[in-house]
Amino acid sequence: MSWIKSENLSIISGIVHGFSNRGFKGGLEEAASYFGLSRIFTLNQIHSSNVFVIKDGFRQESEQKGDAIVTSLKDMGIGVFTADCQPILFVDRTASVVAAVHAGWRGTLSQITKTALLEIEKNFGIEPSSVYVVLGPSIGRCCYEVGEDVASLFMNKFDNWKSYLLKKNDSKYILDLKEANRIALVEEGVKDIEIINICTKCDSGFHSYRRDGKGVGKQLSFVGLV
Repeated sequence: MSWIKSENLSIISGIVHGFSNRGFKGGLEEAASYFGLSRIFTLNQIHSSNVFVIKDGFRQESEQKGDAIVTSLKDMGIGVFTADCQPILFVDRTASVVAAVHAGWRGTLSQITKTALLEIEKNFGIEPSSVYVVLGPSIGRCCYEVGEDVASLFMNKFDNWKSYLLKKNDSKYILDLKEANRIALVEEGVKDIEIINICTKCDSGFHSYRRDGKGVGKQLSFVGLV
């Protein structure tokens, strides 16, 4: 397996993390063992703004649905799967809480990063200004074309849409997922944001739904407290 690391998260003691490329074959147990974790927990992702908070007494069920996970439990990683969507990892400055977020255009539109930060603050008393955030490999602004149906949703909801939505022609737009999520994080008070500038469609070392179509594999992005 090959893993991409965040520069910021790599200097924080007490956590492990990684963004996989297509060398990852989907074995969560193998990945957990490799990083010294008992397991890596993932959700049934549904392109929502649902945030799942894991606390003491947690019991896994097979159909837990959502697109973000927050926890303070040690020895257990949390992760999301992507194949163009934006994976986002959160770690607070004291390495006591972590979060993993899956943000496609629907999650970005519904401000799933804002919801994750609210859950971190509500459940653990940690403000956004004390959280490091990393935006991992995803489809880039070079390749993410959307129709007017999607573009109009952002235009109608946000005043700042021109910062990340560029008109290509009469019916097509370019959506910059990284910039849209970066702006949303800044607006919530996050100060430390790292962006890993890899486009999953351009780079053949990554799975890409836009490039390879239905049945494509997926990258795992995870973080865990140790």
